[in-house]
Formats: sequence, C-alpha cells, structure tokens
Amino acid sequence: MSDANTTPLSLPGEKHNRDMANPGEMGAFLLAFVIVAALATGFLLKGLAGVGLVMVMIVPVIYVALVLISVGR
Repeated sequence: MSDANTTPLSLPGEKHNRDMANPGEMGAFLLAFVIVAALATGFLLKGLAGVGLVMVMIVPVIYVALVLISVGR
C-alpha cells in the first residue's frame, strides 16, 4: 500500500487545518466589524440619518464583497 492510502487526511473542521479550510475568515469578520462599528458611530453622531448615510456608503463595499464571493475568492 502507498502512503496515499494509509495516511489519514485532516478534515476541514479540525483544529490544525482551520487556516487551510477558510483563509478569508478573518477578513470576513473584520468587514463585519467595520460595518457594525460604522453603523453604530453613524447612529450615535447623527441618529437615523447617520445610519442611512452609512448604509448608502457601504453599498459599493457589499457589492464588491458579493462579487468576490461569487467568483470564489
């Protein structure tokens, strides 16, 4: 038997294989944090109008994120 048949493969959910399973995970969490922080800041500074302005400014960012997700990056 060759090593390919006897060596167990690591699963995507295992601790030591986490980075290889989803390398963009930290980027996604960072993007989510920035969006939530911007919405909270807009609400605290300008109320609902600030939230509306932040949402309008975030539309291109979300659009690019969706395009990148759809092409698999």
